[in-house]
Amino acid sequence: MATTNSELYLGDLEAATSVIPNDRPYIMMNLMNFKPHARYASNYRGPRSDSMTGREAYVKYKDMFVERATEMGLEVSMIFLGTAHTQIVAVPEEGESWDLIIIVKYASWQAFKSVLVDKKYNEEIQPHRIASLQEFRSFGITELSNV
Repeated sequence: MATTNSELYLGDLEAATSVIPNDRPYIMMNLMNFKPHARYASNYRGPRSDSMTGREAYVKYKDMFVERATEMGLEVSMIFLGTAHTQIVAVPEEGESWDLIIIVKYASWQAFKSVLVDKKYNEEIQPHRIASLQEFRSFGITELSNV
């Protein structure tokens, strides 16, 4: 499957499910760089505003995501929302910068996965995310139980 820098590549969810513990919270750390103007895919037929900035389209995505997660009965909480000012320890790749960093906690891997495969999320909500992001990095994290 071809992806852009703003699309999710799901890989093999079953393989991930076999190695990611489901008995503890699943944390997503997201680094995001917004497009100057939201750009929706030509085949997206839902409500949209091409006059929005990438950041505004992301806020729309976030609000719709929270509403959908609530409808699905998921425990989702934002742990951190912040701005990256500079990289001190590592040398950034040329042109690399992040507009926003968000850390989100899900009750489990299965809870997070249920969003990824949800039809309403994919058809109505994720298009706003894709329209908003120039580039992103996401890291799935679970707490170690025996350090």
